[in-house]
Amino acid sequence: MLLGGTLNRTIFWELVKVFLLSLGSLTGLFVLAGLIQQASQMGLSPMQVVAVIPLFIPSSLPFTIPATTLFASCVVYGRLAHDNEVVAIKAAGVHLFTILKPALTLGVVTAAITAGLYHSVIPLSQQLLQEEMLRDPEEVMYNWLRRDRCIRHPTFPYVLYVKDVQGRRLIDVILKQRVRMIDPVTGLPGAWNGYDRVARAREARLRVDATEGKLYLDADRFVFYEKNTQGATPPNGPFPIPMPDNLTANDSRNRPMALTWDSLGPRMEDLARERTELETSRVIQEETARKLADETLKKRYSDETTHFQARVENLVRQSRNVEAEFYMRPALAAGCLVFALLGCPVGIWANRADYLSTFVICFLPTVFVYYPLLLAGSNMGKDGKLSLGLGCWLANIVMGTAGLFLTARLLRR
Repeated sequence: MLLGGTLNRTIFWELVKVFLLSLGSLTGLFVLAGLIQQASQMGLSPMQVVAVIPLFIPSSLPFTIPATTLFASCVVYGRLAHDNEVVAIKAAGVHLFTILKPALTLGVVTAAITAGLYHSVIPLSQQLLQEEMLRDPEEVMYNWLRRDRCIRHPTFPYVLYVKDVQGRRLIDVILKQRVRMIDPVTGLPGAWNGYDRVARAREARLRVDATEGKLYLDADRFVFYEKNTQGATPPNGPFPIPMPDNLTANDSRNRPMALTWDSLGPRMEDLARERTELETSRVIQEETARKLADETLKKRYSDETTHFQARVENLVRQSRNVEAEFYMRPALAAGCLVFALLGCPVGIWANRADYLSTFVICFLPTVFVYYPLLLAGSNMGKDGKLSLGLGCWLANIVMGTAGLFLTARLLRR
């Protein structure tokens, strides 16, 4: 058995104790930082903050589990070296690889747990988190307006501005209706291009009907401005507009982190199909523009081609984000094993028994190399400078190679 000996079992349980202690502390810090960020962005109430705490924990574990695996390995093996137990083990004729088995076992176990969390637990918790935060969308919208004085979303056909928010009163409201270009060849909607109508009210109240998916602006009257007309509406009830997608949780289910492992492949296929359709439409548009003699129509088609290109680039960016998630999840899981492999020789050579020295000498330098490499590699992959697989696994390749080299040197000494 891998942990059949008394020595190995003792080392393993020491690893588990330090791991659980540091995991609880580090995860608490991550959750606190995430809650502060979300509470400021979404304007969460104290009750909502308490309700979403359990839903924040799973998404933080893939980052805290590898780090605490490294910390546990550095602490336990640093103590073994500081107490001269490593020298005693070698003097007893026990090969040093024997005492590395508990750390490798911990690395395998934590890697499996992280992979399991990424398979479905984290995506489902992300969906539930978004639903919980949007349980009261009306309050969320008021909080957005208090903070930004504006509501804007890529799929929202309106832009809403206010000068001030006093309780439930919106002061000096401006509502702009956006115009979406229509492809004359395919009849498909294109990019937003300016505003068709602007409405203004001195004061209004906001009401959300989540069941209908409608947002109502209730003002005494709106003064509206169009390209060729201007007028005012009588006080005949609230003005209905559709809710933004980010308030109906449609966006959250399509975000890469909220996709289950089995949903990543179909989502990439859907995005690839949309991209193919758009590129086909763009080619037809360009061919049609070349055949036109009217310079005005030709310029219009040329503008439409630019909008098509922007939409294609947006789909490419979405595809790369989903594909990066496909590679990043197993890479973060494998990072647990990489850190376990690296923590053993680093801890032994550091020869420190206290938490603080281990944290400063072993833990911080390793983490400050691994995570910047992880982010830089994934960003380079998304930008097309590296293949996404190589970019997402770059940190594991570099740190894993270093871990194997240091372990080989340790075993030879």
